[in-house]
Amino acid sequence: MTQSGAGEERPSEEIYLSDFYNTLGVRTFTEADFLWRSAGLRLFTPVPMVRSISLSKEDLGRVWKQGAFFIHFPTADVGRGFPGYIFVMDDKEYGFGSIKSSDRRHNIRRGFKHCDVKSIPFEFLVDNADPLIRDTYYRQGRNCDDAVVEGWRNYFRAAAENPLFEAWAAFVDKKLAAFKVEFTYHGVVQADMVFSFKELLKYYPVNALLFFSTQQAIRRDEISCVSYGMTPVTGEPESLIGFKESMGFKKIEINHRIEVNPLLKLAFSFPLNSLLKLMADHYYNRSAYARIVSGVIAKLHEQTRNYHGM
Repeated sequence: MTQSGAGEERPSEEIYLSDFYNTLGVRTFTEADFLWRSAGLRLFTPVPMVRSISLSKEDLGRVWKQGAFFIHFPTADVGRGFPGYIFVMDDKEYGFGSIKSSDRRHNIRRGFKHCDVKSIPFEFLVDNADPLIRDTYYRQGRNCDDAVVEGWRNYFRAAAENPLFEAWAAFVDKKLAAFKVEFTYHGVVQADMVFSFKELLKYYPVNALLFFSTQQAIRRDEISCVSYGMTPVTGEPESLIGFKESMGFKKIEINHRIEVNPLLKLAFSFPLNSLLKLMADHYYNRSAYARIVSGVIAKLHEQTRNYHGM
């Protein structure tokens, strides 16, 4: 489902990106000059993830009419929210001089010594990405059955037909060691995912892959920045946050906010939300929906505490 204002002409990039998600069965809509995509359970986040967003009551009314259960976004508004961040790279001269950590510079160089980094066709990922997807999911403690892998194959097939998307990969002795998918939208290159193979991580393929692909993206005249996402409701390991910072990506600290559809507010208010979270935590590693529910309730608790503590 994709919606835009009545009678408005939709820009070509919006059409390409919304059609991509529609092909995958992912809901989207446009509001406040952003495309909003569902991360599952009708939790919508904005694209691109590069700046704060202010939504009025009228904006929220239109959002709920699109069928959203929750929205999560960075905001500069004073009021209820919780601390978060956005990772971007906007330095057109991004290079080794941007990497403050000598260890990280060393690891990137080791990555280039052992890896061949290049742009690849999505058809290659359809046929060869399976082991890396499974390996990455297992390392993260997430379930990865055949349906999950087939879902990613469908993603790659759809991306192959879409001019906004590009795939990069790092090879070690011609073996696929890591790959990244990104797309361009409104002058921003958005990193969408990175998968890797544990057995080959000792050659630092992810270091070389992210450095080279970021460098190539930010040097394009029409690109203002590369986005490496915002605080997810399910949280992000400190090790991953530290890795992004060590790669020279700019961590912009900014408040985040979660809004809940008025029809669901009772279920996500105390004490019912405590029972919901208990159930969600029980299935956390087996269900993406459970992780979303658990994360949303945890952030809502934090958001409420911060509001009452003002």
